[in-house]
Amino acid sequence: MRHLKMLTTTLAAIMAVSSLLSACSSGDKATKEEPAAAGDKANSVFNASGFPIVKSDVSMRVFGCKDPNQAAWKDVLVLKEYEKKSGIKMAYEETPTQGCPEKRNLLFASNELPDVFLRADLSNTDISKYGMQEQMLIPLEGLIEKYAPNLKKLFDQYPEAKKTVTATDGHIYSLPVIRLQAAGRGDKIWINQEWLAKLNLKAPTNVDELFTVLRAFRDQDPNGNGKKDEIPLGLRDPGMVFSTFAGSFGLDRQLGTNANIDNNKVKLWVGDDRYKELLMFLNKLYAEKLLYADFYAQDLPKWRSNLSQALYGMFFIYASDPFSKVENQFAGMAPIKGPHGDQLLSTGSPLASPIGTFAITRVNKNPEAAIRWVDYFYSEEGSQFFNYGIEGQSYTMKNGKPVIMDSIKNDPRGFMAALGQVNLVPGGGFPTIIVDDIVLSDKTKEVSAVSEKFTSKVMYGSPIFNKEATDKVVPIKADIDKFVQESAIKFILGETSFDKWGEYTATLKKMKIDELEQAYQTAFDAMNK
Repeated sequence: MRHLKMLTTTLAAIMAVSSLLSACSSGDKATKEEPAAAGDKANSVFNASGFPIVKSDVSMRVFGCKDPNQAAWKDVLVLKEYEKKSGIKMAYEETPTQGCPEKRNLLFASNELPDVFLRADLSNTDISKYGMQEQMLIPLEGLIEKYAPNLKKLFDQYPEAKKTVTATDGHIYSLPVIRLQAAGRGDKIWINQEWLAKLNLKAPTNVDELFTVLRAFRDQDPNGNGKKDEIPLGLRDPGMVFSTFAGSFGLDRQLGTNANIDNNKVKLWVGDDRYKELLMFLNKLYAEKLLYADFYAQDLPKWRSNLSQALYGMFFIYASDPFSKVENQFAGMAPIKGPHGDQLLSTGSPLASPIGTFAITRVNKNPEAAIRWVDYFYSEEGSQFFNYGIEGQSYTMKNGKPVIMDSIKNDPRGFMAALGQVNLVPGGGFPTIIVDDIVLSDKTKEVSAVSEKFTSKVMYGSPIFNKEATDKVVPIKADIDKFVQESAIKFILGETSFDKWGEYTATLKKMKIDELEQAYQTAFDAMNK
């Protein structure tokens, strides 16, 4: 793509570049509707750097999904202050989270597009359909190159983040949350340190030690109440079968699925012998009553109730919010070393996730201003502003670091509801970098630090497939995922004998797992062109 020569270039030149981008992604669709003409005024009001972003009034219609804890977006402190700083008036049309996808899809279907989708939870399928196929979302990489220095710097520093948000046609249609803090990416391993101390035990480091510790938790009444109510290992749902101990058996979670990447080769491992060993290990835990008996029921309230009473000896969870009153009873631990020497924590998520937090539509008359508006939040200064607000109003500085005021932390409405008056942190999903997640407790960060070095150095997110691949992959993947999870539960519970493993893998072949693997390989290759 040719760069714009000067900031005073006419909008006609901008539109020519936009047309070229569209042609790259769709060929014969290049004649589709282009962004509405803005006239020479659009260039005359735009500042390429510094604040304000525009010299005179510019407004944009913004659609997004509102978390229940957030105030009306027009009243949120950070957004109000940023309007003054940027000079851009955002007309927010936020919709409650429940019902938001339907409203968003209606906007696309009726072609009643806003200028910007912000925190609208665009899925990979949405990005493929409305970006690559329908061209309702415009490519952003050219705008990033010229007008988003903060995001460009991050993409240069963390190329895997750029690859994660790049569609298979080579274009970027939406922007992500970029979590620089490892504690913000995935479940951590927690173990009951009070139980360990009472039983004179140490955190397990391998499979044999794990069984020793969990049996002691089961049999020796470590909570001292005279009841056999301890739950040695608390997996909270069936999906955790594919992540919590997988890394100890050499199995990773790449491309948003059950996949390893070795020498640039994608391998879906749900039919592999290592996965069989993992299931046999979990089956043994279940048979010995060491594993939470109802893990497959997906009864989260019940699981959390047990957690808040500190009835679990060991478990995996993202943060300590559900058990903050007893969090100090637990400590972090490293993943156990598996039977083949593997010691990987595969519960993490990609650096860039979620990816559908910000997109510019083809009706936007000022895309340069829109990209500059969001780019500020990808700087450390902008991230601090987004998370903490205004010094003296929502935070104070202590030891050189911002600290949310006690009046917000101790607000009778609850911390998250009070924070939702300041920013859009509650619920996540805002396009920014997270350097230090203000929602995570110090204990969570402490626990995370124990296992961070055991995570994969690079985590690739789910690919954004083109239409042909999406039409092919989605139904195959849905059928296989359902079959694999149902089979996993039966193997773990002992309802299906491992003598049936050959039948299981044969069924995977019939369900076209080889085609699914090839689709992921093709997408991965496109990411790395």
